[in-house]
Amino acid sequence: MTADTPRTEQTAATLVYIYGPPASGKLTVATRLSELTGIPLFHNHLTVNAVLPVFAFGSPPFVEAVRAMRRAVFDAAARAGISLIYTNNSAWSAPNPRARFEEAAEAARAIMAGHGGRTVFARLTAPQSALVERVGNESRRAHQKLVDEVRLRELLADFDASPLHPDDLLIDTGESSPEESARTIAAALA
Repeated sequence: MTADTPRTEQTAATLVYIYGPPASGKLTVATRLSELTGIPLFHNHLTVNAVLPVFAFGSPPFVEAVRAMRRAVFDAAARAGISLIYTNNSAWSAPNPRARFEEAAEAARAIMAGHGGRTVFARLTAPQSALVERVGNESRRAHQKLVDEVRLRELLADFDASPLHPDDLLIDTGESSPEESARTIAAALA
């Protein structure tokens, strides 16, 4: 860099981490938020669907590959000063679901913070009746999401619906439209 070369300052990236149970509207709200803000959307099924043809869902190599892909994208975006919207199901199965979910969210937050960025957590919720009504929607099939009402009820039976952090945004998508929900998150980013 010479004395005549202008310095460009890279802005710190923001990760908008939208979480909630299946069918709570995460992808719908995130898509609208991306349209409103211009922030790229990196939803969880981009990695899940990339790895499914190779590894069985939930198998150790599947989990390892998905985790590595997500963290690599968070790291590269944070280093480049690129903000992201990310969605994640918070109703995990298998042993210690809440602890594993918390660990994944904290890893994403730590990656952003390690590059001077921040993470804004938004928890979406809806009454179980709304989740059950939505789970079979055709839009969910397009992304190979959970569409089985019985499996949804099994996940919700042991689901810890508490927020990750006391200051997380809380949006009830049973009462708030996708547009209203996205605008609430956008306002919190300002």
